[in-house]
Amino acid sequence: MSIKGNNHRDHALKRGPYRALRRKGAASPVRRGLAFVSPVMLAFLLALVAVPLVGGAMVLASFTADLPSPQDLAKDPLALSTKIYDRTGTVLLYQLEVERREAVRFDDVPRVLIDATVAAEDKTFWTNPGVDILGIARAVYADLTRRGTGQGGASTITQQLVKQRIVGGEVTIQRKIREAILAIQVTRTYSKREILELYFNQIYYGNQAYGVKAAAETYFGKADLSTLTLAEAALLAGLPQAPSAIDPSQPGNVERAEDRRAYVLAQMEDTGAITEAQRAAADAEPIKVRGQQITTITAPHFVFQVRDQLTRIFGDEAIVTRGGFKVTTTLDMKKQAAAEKQVKTWVTDLRDRNVWNAGLVSIEPKTGEVLSYVGSVDYYNRDDPKVQGQFDVAGIGVRQPGSSFKVFNYLTALKKGATAATVVVDARTDFTGKADAAKVAAGTIDPKRDCGYCPENADSQYHGPLSMRQAIRESRNVPAVKFLQQYSGIEDTIQTARDLGITTPIDPANVGLSLTLGAKEVKLLDMTSAFGTVANLGVRVEPTFVLKVEDPRGKVVWEHKDYEQKRVLDAGIAYIMTDILKDTTRPDRDFIFGSWTNIDRPAALKTGTTDDLKDVYSVGYVPQLVTGVWMGNSNADLMSGRDFFSAMGPGQLWREYMKEVLTGVEKKDWEKPANVVSANVVLAPGAYGGYGSGMLPSSLTPFTTQELFIKGTEPRSSDNWYTTGCPKPDGSTSIGMRIREVGPAVWAAYTQQWISDANKGLRSYGRYTWNVVAETCPSPSRAPSPSPSPSGPASPPSGTPLPPGSTPAPTPVPTLNFPLPPGITFPPGFTPTPRPP
Repeated sequence: MSIKGNNHRDHALKRGPYRALRRKGAASPVRRGLAFVSPVMLAFLLALVAVPLVGGAMVLASFTADLPSPQDLAKDPLALSTKIYDRTGTVLLYQLEVERREAVRFDDVPRVLIDATVAAEDKTFWTNPGVDILGIARAVYADLTRRGTGQGGASTITQQLVKQRIVGGEVTIQRKIREAILAIQVTRTYSKREILELYFNQIYYGNQAYGVKAAAETYFGKADLSTLTLAEAALLAGLPQAPSAIDPSQPGNVERAEDRRAYVLAQMEDTGAITEAQRAAADAEPIKVRGQQITTITAPHFVFQVRDQLTRIFGDEAIVTRGGFKVTTTLDMKKQAAAEKQVKTWVTDLRDRNVWNAGLVSIEPKTGEVLSYVGSVDYYNRDDPKVQGQFDVAGIGVRQPGSSFKVFNYLTALKKGATAATVVVDARTDFTGKADAAKVAAGTIDPKRDCGYCPENADSQYHGPLSMRQAIRESRNVPAVKFLQQYSGIEDTIQTARDLGITTPIDPANVGLSLTLGAKEVKLLDMTSAFGTVANLGVRVEPTFVLKVEDPRGKVVWEHKDYEQKRVLDAGIAYIMTDILKDTTRPDRDFIFGSWTNIDRPAALKTGTTDDLKDVYSVGYVPQLVTGVWMGNSNADLMSGRDFFSAMGPGQLWREYMKEVLTGVEKKDWEKPANVVSANVVLAPGAYGGYGSGMLPSSLTPFTTQELFIKGTEPRSSDNWYTTGCPKPDGSTSIGMRIREVGPAVWAAYTQQWISDANKGLRSYGRYTWNVVAETCPSPSRAPSPSPSPSGPASPPSGTPLPPGSTPAPTPVPTLNFPLPPGITFPPGFTPTPRPP
């Protein structure tokens, strides 16, 4: 809306003499007795008379000494509703507002509405100087005699506007006189058209509607004022007198609304704006309105994130709620519908596992655009403490991410020289060295009593020498802690997490090695965005909920373009991590998670489960989309620890959502960066392998597999783990594995204990047998009974392709500890052992 000062009256709308068409003998349907409080009115009239007679200029000066400028009428912008739309700009999600208002230009107001308003509120509007002395006299007379005149109240349209915009509604003689003086000055400053435009945008029409455009949409669902009928225009024009009492959306007000409309129509006939026939026809129409205004909101937690981002953009929430912006957001309605459906479906299906809430965030990695966002299973469920639906668990809540945080640790290790083929020993370890050496040797460590920090694997199994890739595949905890202690470091891992997008504060002085296991709380939004950085091969783009902001005139004042794209991670490292995480969605590469999370296209994923099952996570991505899922209970109630884990809950939700929203989307894989090379190294192949030295093969090496490396980090030395074993009682020897773990000295005793247990057959888990060579061969008199030579890894299911350079091996028969997804079958005699992360 643009208002300019003008020193002349605008007579453009004068239609000439009005025709008096009131029916003879017909009484007004309603007498408009809108008089001010009688003492005030009387005093005002006397004051006007007294000014030239008593005190003259002195009296006038007392009222005008601190009088506001008439320019103030248009100085402060009206509070306009800010409308938030989806990414197409067509679906209204919500309106942010102090007052529900949308500005309208005078030229867009139809003549019928102008005529109705002038007839109802101020018949002399086009000719009066801002006040109506005769009208005031009539109102005073009516108030004194308690006889309605039918000629209207004392306040002109200009006075009503001054009252609303400048002087306020205090009922005093001084305020009324100041209002009249200002109304005269305003009329000298602005044209009549400008005054009416300000009036149409300022006045309250009831039912939360400020301004005539909001009123037309609220009551009649009409965004175009030109489509208003005569009956509708008359009803709107009559509402400002007493909006709450006349509001026709309230059933008890309908009769009063009909009376008020009839009065306005009669006044229009009286001024010659309509004919008697038109008045009668409009008067006979039943009042039809949309009903009481009900505030609805689509994607509520997303909308509140939009509001917060707008506040950051403009620096003041008041600007956002009063600015009248049109905001085009990033929300994809199809993806949002799929997200809400999948969250509700899986939470409902998993209630027998005591799962009552979930959140989901989906982002386009290259642009940072948040495409879908679910902050709780049911925004309107305020009563259930397990849900607390209005709390946003995705963007405000901080929960432990479990093993999904390991990605930041392993990325840091890769940055600092470790490789996907680097091997550590998965052995029960006290990382503080506190545990008694004798108890370690005997294998009788009590982790709660004897250990400083002895992290447990989720399945309580310890699988010996494993590569980084295999440790991530199986989400094993001890290897993750070893990589953090030996390669990554706590401070550098925290920095990696920050670089990628984690915003919650993590103080390295207050966190230990449990950091890698997800001991520090984070936001699901941050985790999803951080994984999106990896999906974008190391280029960080801040997440955005807003695409474009337009002001009330349609001018673009902010747009998501030319946004910062910051390289925070080497592309080759991001590619290698992505390649490892892709295994998690492939049943032929990951026997724990692959069957639960496969989406029939290249996809990377990491899940996470907290020790006590308060939180379960799943964050995964394809080149075009990254999605994070959290499940749990808002009151921190534990989920079922007996038959539930991350792949079963958020893993399957992630799978079904991704399959649905990616239907028809091109299946793409990541292009390998130039600094990534491959080499055959000594690691057992297949989903059940991953053990070995990770070095170049030698003549004694029983198997190899192909692994990815950053150029220059490939192994240079030949394998020295596989060697001739200790002599058997008959003097013969066999090939065995001599573990040469690189790490702190405190690990050694625990590794030796694992070797001892492995040679006793305690660490095979039905997966493979071990022949681990001790550092010192026993004397012939104490020679152990022969142990079989290494059998190699278990073969994957029939028909599963092996990585290049791999060799197959016999299939053992382990036992089944967890249920498998429907439709997953394995060859006769083979049942893998899924284990929770």
